[in-house]
Amino acid sequence: MKTRSLLRRSTAALAAALLLAACPPRALATTQQELQQQMETAKEEYEQAAEHQEQAEEQVESAKQNIASLEAQAADIQAQLSAIYDELQQAKAERDAAEGEAEAAARALEEKQAEFDAQFASAQSQLRAIQKLQHGGSVTLLSQAGNWFQALTCGRVLDALMGYSSRLLADLDAQARELDAQRLEAEAAAERARAAQERLEASEASLNATSAKLAAALQASNADLSDYQAEAEAAAQLTEVAKRAYQEATAALDNFARQQNEKYSTPDLYCSLNFGPPLASGFRISCYYGAPDGIDGSHHNGTDFAAPGGTPIYAVADGVVSAARSMRSYGNCVQISHGTADDGNNYATLYAHMSSISVAEGQSVSKGQTIGYVGNTGDVVGRNGGYHLHLELRINGSRTDALSYIPY
Repeated sequence: MKTRSLLRRSTAALAAALLLAACPPRALATTQQELQQQMETAKEEYEQAAEHQEQAEEQVESAKQNIASLEAQAADIQAQLSAIYDELQQAKAERDAAEGEAEAAARALEEKQAEFDAQFASAQSQLRAIQKLQHGGSVTLLSQAGNWFQALTCGRVLDALMGYSSRLLADLDAQARELDAQRLEAEAAAERARAAQERLEASEASLNATSAKLAAALQASNADLSDYQAEAEAAAQLTEVAKRAYQEATAALDNFARQQNEKYSTPDLYCSLNFGPPLASGFRISCYYGAPDGIDGSHHNGTDFAAPGGTPIYAVADGVVSAARSMRSYGNCVQISHGTADDGNNYATLYAHMSSISVAEGQSVSKGQTIGYVGNTGDVVGRNGGYHLHLELRINGSRTDALSYIPY
């Protein structure tokens, strides 16, 4: 719900921004105060849009990480399912084999039982015959013997028949017990295999349920990712619109500075190119011209000199103060128009982030004259620190590297 709400707000904000971009621009501000207000508003809108875009991109990254985690879990579950499937197939094979052995043992037992029953019936018949002999029949049989040897032989035969019958019954009984034991073991093995199969099937069902939940979570995460990506894209477009507005406002303020320079660059204002340092010696450069800087990714358009707050700032050459006021990003700043040099180019310098200004617009100044003091007003790093002088050199209205002309 939060995602959808953010997306709706982003879409609405983007639509409003694009509508404003498509509408005819309002009349260009003509005063420094109006230009400053425009740039301040544009900067705030850009910073809000950039922050929203960053949050949206963080959501996209978080969603991607969540999806990667879910995919890893799903892969692990799938590997477990694959292993359980293999074990389940093996358990089923073992169960089938054990059940086959149990069935074979049962059939063998039935066959042995039939054989036992047949032999037992034969033994019973023999035993009944022998019993008759032992109850008088044997005397008749012996009386018919022709000699003593035949009588002895007949006795031995009777004893042998009795022994054979006994051994036959005992052997049949032992075989039956062995077969029954085999059948019981085979049935127990089959039961163990069935139990293992049931456990594996339960594990498989549990993993399948977990896999289904992961699939649903993945589907939801992918849907969230699509929303986040759409929101990030909308935020990026909104940021780009705000960025252009900020750049246009900055350009308008910069154009104002150029106009002020043109206003005070009279034909008799001459630049000797004999520049001096803006500060007393010994201060380090904290940021060079052209270094990465600016909220819109632009390069640093001046040279920063780190110095304690209250350090005097000097005019680098003779000239006329063409601006001395507070400007949004520059803070308290002074612009000096130095005029045209022998090379035909017009020169001007701008000093920003002053704690206070010591000159006024239209005032003529001399090289080395104090025009203000180092501060941290405007856009600096840390309101309680970050004291430095931001110095710009403009040739024919365009910024250039001041260190190529100005000693320090």
